[in-house]
Amino acid sequence: MGIMQYEVLFRVECLHEYFGGACRSLHLSPTEDCRQMLDRYRMLFQSTREGGAVYCLKQSPPDLLRRFDEAAAFTFALTSSDPALDNYTDLDGNRADPTENIYYFDNTVDHQSEALGKQRRLLHPYGKPLGNAALPVRPKLFGFTPTSKLEEGHLRVLEPLSRQVVWQCPYQRKNAPVRLDLRRVPEGRYSLYLNDESLISFFLTDRTPSRLWGAVSIYAGGPQEAGHLPENCRVIDGAGVVQSKTFSLALTSRKTFWRYYIIDSGGKQDFSHYELTAESSKLPSQGRAADNAVSFSLMPEAAPVHGHPTWVFESKAPLPLLLSPGDELSLSLRPGKNGRKRERAIRLPYAQPGSMVIKEGTEPRQFCSEIFVYV
Repeated sequence: MGIMQYEVLFRVECLHEYFGGACRSLHLSPTEDCRQMLDRYRMLFQSTREGGAVYCLKQSPPDLLRRFDEAAAFTFALTSSDPALDNYTDLDGNRADPTENIYYFDNTVDHQSEALGKQRRLLHPYGKPLGNAALPVRPKLFGFTPTSKLEEGHLRVLEPLSRQVVWQCPYQRKNAPVRLDLRRVPEGRYSLYLNDESLISFFLTDRTPSRLWGAVSIYAGGPQEAGHLPENCRVIDGAGVVQSKTFSLALTSRKTFWRYYIIDSGGKQDFSHYELTAESSKLPSQGRAADNAVSFSLMPEAAPVHGHPTWVFESKAPLPLLLSPGDELSLSLRPGKNGRKRERAIRLPYAQPGSMVIKEGTEPRQFCSEIFVYV
């Protein structure tokens, strides 16, 4: 028996600006329904540092991928190992209730853009990975009471890409829940319709939402799906030929105003003539001074901290939270033009995800990271 050779069908990478690359907090794994589909086509899943890869036989048995005729996607669970993930992630105003929702991503739209210094094929719109990603979760057996004004019709559950009906039943309005039995339907995203009226889109799984952070669905293509997918999103064309691709989830860091409390523990110093700047070549242009630095303002009449004189400096523009900000930022408190020549510059620590407060008087609300420095 010859050695079977495999090639990459597709990769999924989970990236995060906070880490400067692979997201260390998220773990990608196939759902049970996905594993069964992998087995049917003799495919393998391999976990990677960035996420995971699916391999198919390089020398396929005759017509193996040509017979790939699946309406369902390869669906993967995203689980988080860090309870603080949402603290340093830009949620784009879309903080989903983790007891009812997960974040969902798929390859049904061609989003190509640069992310983390490289051109990538994104699973979401550029810069807004979580903008419209929240999706309610439903188990494979659940009850639903339609709010439609229609008195009767047909309830149908549709697979969203091919619009294939995976479940249906007649409906008459009784103000009572309709029982949906979807135990034979693979995990993934679906939509419930009453006639032509959309009632709800949901992610189908028997896992509780609190055990999932999100899910990724990769529609492969093939005869069933290729005509519904953009060409740059297919990994199997209509003839069963492999077109290997990498799909990326690129999360962005939460940006906060950084507020430094400079506290004179000895009561002998005056920092009113000091200037605080953050030197960086990678920060967005908004808020930069002419010398390529994000500038800070000295806030008036700061209250003492524990009885010590205090000066408060706040950034004029939000700064990203980063695991290793020293790679991109250099923060220092230096004497200004009116300072004394012998006064020293002070290197400052960086903001941490656990030090956030709501910034006063902002709507929509913005966050401020507080850093207390005793000198």
